[in-house]
Amino acid sequence: MISIKEIAYKNYGKCLAISNDFMEIFVTVDIGPRIIKCNLTGKDNMMFEDIERCFSEDVSSVFGMDKKWYIYGGHRVWMSPESFPVTYYPDNDKVVYSTFANGAEFTPSAQAVTGIQISMRVEIAENEPKLKLTHKITNTKKEPVTGSVWCLSVMAPGGTALAAQPCEDTGLLANRSLIIWPYTSMTDRRMSITDKYITISQSKDADCNLKIGFNNTLGKTAYINKGQALVKYSEYIKGAEYPDNGCSTEIFTNTLFEEVESLSPVKTLARGESITHTEEWQLFDGIEISEKTDDALSKTASKLF
Repeated sequence: MISIKEIAYKNYGKCLAISNDFMEIFVTVDIGPRIIKCNLTGKDNMMFEDIERCFSEDVSSVFGMDKKWYIYGGHRVWMSPESFPVTYYPDNDKVVYSTFANGAEFTPSAQAVTGIQISMRVEIAENEPKLKLTHKITNTKKEPVTGSVWCLSVMAPGGTALAAQPCEDTGLLANRSLIIWPYTSMTDRRMSITDKYITISQSKDADCNLKIGFNNTLGKTAYINKGQALVKYSEYIKGAEYPDNGCSTEIFTNTLFEEVESLSPVKTLARGESITHTEEWQLFDGIEISEKTDDALSKTASKLF
């Protein structure tokens, strides 16, 4: 049975709790919005929670005196490409939402300065641990805006992201791109690249950030932590222009959390035009990664992908 109700959650204020008999999510409405909690019923939260508000950025130079952006944690939507401080809109105000039979739609105010309007529609399946998230970005200003819908899921520490490498036979042409950020070390032990898979593990002992991106033609990425797996799926559109030199999936990690990110193709928006980007989420129980060999990872991937 689907349940939708307002609750108070930790120091996030009012949230909307959406659940069925298999899973639950909490979406902040006093700030954000963020999907700040997502887990199988009775299990640990898969999302990172910045309860101490230790991860923030001063964005007063663009958005006004004393304005700060807080990561808060959880799942959010931005517009790519990233540009500091403009991308870091301080979404610290209340969010308007409306409910329907199997979910809700969340719409914060249009962003000052950037002029973009973000919304997120959440639909939960009735009889299985699945979600459908529809993210929308609309240009409300006179000037055109070029970019991509960028969906960032900030995951709890201690887990591992798993994705399959592109395997299409393209003959004499390349079939995959691996995009590396300047601060990423190719010898970082948190990253493992085999013939078939990419894994990135979060570690509190790391002394630097790590980020990679690639053309995820399968469209699926899993985050595995404490016996649960959250699999995100977004359709890869062949021939489309993706941001950051062709990335439809990006993975970032630091000492606090890991981000599993999907991106839409790039589009130029005239005033009033929108881009939408859909993710489908599914939770699995009893999933672990023991070894990072192709054979071992294939056994795990066969349960998820």
